[in-house]
Amino acid sequence: MAENRPHKLLIDDWTFRIKEPSKNDDPKRLMLLLHGHLGNEKSMWILTNRLPETYTFIAPRAPVNMGENQYSWHKITPQWPDLDHYHDLAEELLKHVKSWCHDNNIECNQFDVMGFSQGAVMAYALAFLYPKKIGKVAALASFLPEVWKPDIKPNSVRNKSIFIAHGTEDDIIPIQKALNAAKWLEENGANITFCKADIGHKLGADCFKGLGKFFE
Repeated sequence: MAENRPHKLLIDDWTFRIKEPSKNDDPKRLMLLLHGHLGNEKSMWILTNRLPETYTFIAPRAPVNMGENQYSWHKITPQWPDLDHYHDLAEELLKHVKSWCHDNNIECNQFDVMGFSQGAVMAYALAFLYPKKIGKVAALASFLPEVWKPDIKPNSVRNKSIFIAHGTEDDIIPIQKALNAAKWLEENGANITFCKADIGHKLGADCFKGLGKFFE
């Protein structure tokens, strides 16, 4: 991989981009990068610049084609899909990651996950459906669907480390939704790091630094 850049890879017909660690320290660390609605597997890499160089980064392309180079984890509907809707999608994603790990002789019993917007909702789904598989979670410019809360098992939230970042001027997902998520998660035992910035639907500079510290 020239200059250790992310490279495109097909895993059983699913498109990914993968970047091996610059520093091969043990134990190896893996992170899933989950892009938002209308993004693709190239969207998240700028967010990794302050993250530890010991990570292997795995960025899948979401499965629903919405246009040229635009993909989504599912179509946007007036009623957000319940948590069960994510089960098959999460299972399929983890199966592909496991296949790549097996082919490369890498242990991937647990890994971290970072998502942006709709991708962060997917990150939450992974964390709650597979709490032992998912370590730290970063949810950027996103929210926790209210419809999920009755179905989230308390032991999947308790002691989970979650970084939430949001812009006060976000007109796509209002910051109050992120604040509501943080409050509910804390009340249910999660360890929350919350960062806000006076920006729109993106990550602010201070939160960018905080993201790096969170994953140290």
